Amino acid sequence: MACLDTCILIDLLRGAESTRKRRASAKILELAAKDERLTTTRFNVAELLVGAYRADDSSREIAAIGKLLARIAILDFDADAANLFGRLTALLQEKGKPAGDMDVLIAATALVVGETLVTDTEVHFRHITGLTVETY
Repeated sequence: MACLDTCILIDLLRGAESTRKRRASAKILELAAKDERLTTTRFNVAELLVGAYRADDSSREIAAIGKLLARIAILDFDADAANLFGRLTALLQEKGKPAGDMDVLIAATALVVGETLVTDTEVHFRHITGLTVETY
């Protein structure tokens, strides 16, 4: 199971053929060849929507996001994930390695269901114990 971080979703939404879009598309094909279930979190969706609402043509961006997300399962943030978020945040703060709340929320959601996080910003997640991260 592969939980797609915001960065790969953004790269998949890019209009022009760019290096980043090609890398993201290749990663999705690789995951599909392994029959990996593709997921993301509600927090990644929220981050995508921030960008969409800032765009010149927000309705077009929102439609593109909807089309992409129709093919990806959205993971729920439940009580177990909330508990893990609290524990991870406290642990990171105690270690002097705080991380952004959105990153920890995303990590906790993926961890609770045992998913690998697919991202190109591994540095945001490096101190989160137990999280498997795969880059593209």
